[in-house]
Amino acid sequence: MLRSDMQHNNISQAPHSDDKQEIAALWQEVFHDSDNFVELFFNRVYKSENTLVIKRDNRIISALQMVPYQIKIDHKTFPSAYICGVCTHPSERGKGIMNTLMTEAMEVMRRKGYVISTLIPAEPWLFDFYQKFGYTHPVNYETETYSFGAQSVNTGYTFAECATDNYFPYFDRKQRDRRYTVLHNKYDFETIIRDLKYDRGNTWVALKENNPVGIVFAKPEPENTISIKEILYDDPSVKESLIGHILNQYDLRTTEVRIPSDPEKETNTTTSVKRQKHPYGLACILNEQIQNISGLYMTLMLD
Repeated sequence: MLRSDMQHNNISQAPHSDDKQEIAALWQEVFHDSDNFVELFFNRVYKSENTLVIKRDNRIISALQMVPYQIKIDHKTFPSAYICGVCTHPSERGKGIMNTLMTEAMEVMRRKGYVISTLIPAEPWLFDFYQKFGYTHPVNYETETYSFGAQSVNTGYTFAECATDNYFPYFDRKQRDRRYTVLHNKYDFETIIRDLKYDRGNTWVALKENNPVGIVFAKPEPENTISIKEILYDDPSVKESLIGHILNQYDLRTTEVRIPSDPEKETNTTTSVKRQKHPYGLACILNEQIQNISGLYMTLMLD
């Protein structure tokens, strides 16, 4: 679909396949992501039918992605779209181009039947920018800072690297235990594992009698630290054992663990835990059948 706005820019949904490399180059110029990440996204996630671009003089000057996800609300799932890669060429900023593109995106997502849209603002000031398009529902997370002694790992479990999708059924069952959450399918699961590997991170599974009882996604950060992006488990002792295993793998004693806001209280006997709340993303309700998404959680997004 192609149309022109009042400034004679061409707004295009499902751009030509030849535009893919130009869109990737614009992404890289704006966000400065690694070559590995950009290649991963445009090989595994990018689809022209989920893309909007604005062209001027046959040159792409702005683009965004509307990546489909299922979202779980109570016991039902609904189609949603994750807005990402929202970018405008530096020479074209300050001209209202992104307003035009976002306005078009809102119409496209409603036509496609998405009931919710989510996004992660790239800069703090963008939280206010996106609110005018209806992104008024905060998506927060908390971090727990764990400090472990040298003998913290529960030896009742064994640990294995999760290099394939063999443990996806366990991951899927545990992610669906949450009341409001963006769901990842098996293909997403594989992409997440690859993305972590590119960043020198890894995914480990805790096993008891060869059955999975927990899974953790960890990524090294600057200044010799590591963050745990997601952790799912059958009981708190598995959680502590996975965290201890991660710290031992990287020869560290402290880590931050990302968790949903206001999780159920747990008793931690071997660790010292501090919690802190963080703004992360925003959600927009596109269909009136959805009334409440307070507490919506999303994690392991390609952000």
